Amino acid sequence: MPDARPTAQHVIATIVDTIGSGFHTLHIRHLNTWSVRDQRAELECIAAVDGRAGFGVGQQDALRAVTRLLDDALSSGTGVLTVVSNTLATPEPSVALYRVHDGRCITAEEYHAEQYGAYPQALAAAAKNRATDEQRARRLYEPRGLAPIVFASLPR
Repeated sequence: MPDARPTAQHVIATIVDTIGSGFHTLHIRHLNTWSVRDQRAELECIAAVDGRAGFGVGQQDALRAVTRLLDDALSSGTGVLTVVSNTLATPEPSVALYRVHDGRCITAEEYHAEQYGAYPQALAAAAKNRATDEQRARRLYEPRGLAPIVFASLPR
């Protein structure tokens, strides 16, 4: 039977495609029984016609490091993936939180529903903590020096 586990490339491509073109900071923290490792990549992504995204040379190296660590989290241990994005669709940076658990990468909401669904008070506390985590991620991981894209006509 083939391995049904998604690859890190597929996970990242799906997330960036869902959010859209703009500036993205990806931060992955891989938690294993004996270690904690984290990696960060700042990307400028412009969606292409054929569904592929282009990244600069320095961005490709950072993206490879994040992809390797996400693959490690998908195969063993757990992980937390945070994506902070500046796009044309939103006036301020948006935050997406994901949990890597049991070889899957799911949203924080889905993870908490699975873990605490039978315990309404714990689920409510997790939702409250998620709002705090989003604020912290927005402050820590907003793409440095990258303002939202603004298009304007040049004077003639």
